[in-house]
Amino acid sequence: MNEAVNKEKKISDVVIPRILNYLKVVQQLEKENKTTILSEELSRITNTSAVLIRKDLANFGKIGQPGTGYDVSRLKSYLLDIIGGKEMSNLAVVGVGNLGSALLNYKGFEEEGLKFVAAFDKQEGKIGRICGNVIVEHIDNMGESIKNNNVHIGIITVPSNVAQAVAEKLVGAGVYSILNFSHVALLAPPEVTVRNVDLAIELKALRYFSVNR
Repeated sequence: MNEAVNKEKKISDVVIPRILNYLKVVQQLEKENKTTILSEELSRITNTSAVLIRKDLANFGKIGQPGTGYDVSRLKSYLLDIIGGKEMSNLAVVGVGNLGSALLNYKGFEEEGLKFVAAFDKQEGKIGRICGNVIVEHIDNMGESIKNNNVHIGIITVPSNVAQAVAEKLVGAGVYSILNFSHVALLAPPEVTVRNVDLAIELKALRYFSVNR
């Protein structure tokens, strides 16, 4: 099995969610001690056509054999290579309220190669406290701390009226990937990737589907 991954090939925004979905399934299969999986099985679990799965994986190199499927452990390693998931990514959260604290205290991120290395807030009562495994710093220290801790991803959990200013501080400190939990659309340079998570919108969508079955 040739598992070489073409790392020069850029992953499109459309393919990334599918690759991550495959990885999630494969990681679960490994925990269940399953050693192989056919593309047809992966298709049923992920609700993605087997043809598309094989095409997605073949875009980055040859893996698997017709009729025998994929070795689960090797497929996991292959998928991690595609997304660069074998190296730890450093996270910083800005806003240590209920949501920010919950994220910092969640123990499952490090298993996914994600580690909180910094946290920021402006309320004096929170400064200096340990939350999760990091000491909460004042937001005024954000620029220097982000650079010193080599932060790759910034997470915004502050009120909407200050979210844009926080995003600009993150970008100014060299952060090019932002997860935004505020209820406002952020303006960012084209080289900065912003992902928005609006729980209210997601719940309203679910409400729609629940009453229109």
